[in-house]
Amino acid sequence: MPFNTANTAAMTAAAVTVDTLTGREYLRVSQDNSGRQRSVTEQHDDNERTTARHGIKITGEPYVDNDRSASRYASKARDDWARLVADLESGRFTEDVLILWENSRYSRKTSEWLHLMELCEGHGKKIFITCDNRLYDLAHWKDRRNLREDASDSETESDKVSMRNRRTSAAQAEQGRPNATPPHGYMAQYDDKTGKLINWVEDPEESAVPKELFRRLRAGQSMRSIARDLAEAGHVNRSGRPFTDEHLRTMALRPAYGGYRKHTPKSRGRSFKAQQVETTLYEATWAPLVERETFWAVRRMMLDPARRSTRNGKAKHVLTMTMKCDVCGGTMGAGGEGTSAYYFCRQRRCVQISKPAVDALIIGSATQPGVILAYLASDKVYEDFAASADSGAQFVCQLASL
Repeated sequence: MPFNTANTAAMTAAAVTVDTLTGREYLRVSQDNSGRQRSVTEQHDDNERTTARHGIKITGEPYVDNDRSASRYASKARDDWARLVADLESGRFTEDVLILWENSRYSRKTSEWLHLMELCEGHGKKIFITCDNRLYDLAHWKDRRNLREDASDSETESDKVSMRNRRTSAAQAEQGRPNATPPHGYMAQYDDKTGKLINWVEDPEESAVPKELFRRLRAGQSMRSIARDLAEAGHVNRSGRPFTDEHLRTMALRPAYGGYRKHTPKSRGRSFKAQQVETTLYEATWAPLVERETFWAVRRMMLDPARRSTRNGKAKHVLTMTMKCDVCGGTMGAGGEGTSAYYFCRQRRCVQISKPAVDALIIGSATQPGVILAYLASDKVYEDFAASADSGAQFVCQLASL
């Protein structure tokens, strides 16, 4: 098309149409009580302003992982990160550009970054990082090199932070200093001028419960009877609910009541052995609520392997306590073995049905999926779990009707 005044506007509009790219965001923020971390909303606003100057139009709903860490030390899963990867692998990510506010917003693991880069390169997607004010083309070796270096730097910084936190935690434990929220029976004491935590002190309104618990356990009384009597006396936990057997069992194993500060550097995974046996106790700065002799007597009793009667928590029958009797509304239990196993109404024995047949229909297997596995393997699961809170009741009804 020859250039003249008449066709200038048409050429400009065509150029804008050709150069405009579509983009979709991945937004993430870790928990930060200091308030210095940008929220996902602020990230989106910054992304929108910056990408507009680069001819990128943000389309579609963003992937959002709020209050989720991206380091290899994280304990919470990032659901939308997994969905983003799945969409890139399957081709459901149809936009031209993946938009990130910062390199570390996606991940602080180099291996995850490399996988993302390979997916984007393989599907012809570009990456825009707002803090860099730059669009990265994965087909260009320099852009790939820069992203690899940034990913390595982010992981290194994450490792340094983790190391500093572990050292600080170990040092404070050796000094017997308190950490986190005080357990039931104690309250935090703060400096009036600086607002810093000084120590834990006895809370007269709560301390009667742990004192009574240790006294009665020492006398050989059962956890169930103690929980029942505390409920009848009107004692409740900080959530306003009566103390359960499990809550009291956890309370009885807390070294804080004996005046000890616990340090468990290998507690990731929170196994019983890691939390209670493979741990170091230091003399605490706060006063114990129970006598040391009573504390150690109860602790030896609670940690005695012969005393443990609970299972490891793994469900023996997947659907027990999740199904309800259609006659009386009671929960369903399981009995029998093998092909003779059955589900039955635990409340009134209204019904009894074949367990293998029910499991095949509702759960199924990899080769013959039942209702649940077929639903989880379908694309509809993404749509349903991304629905708004207003549509939650409708989703539950749909799932129940499957």
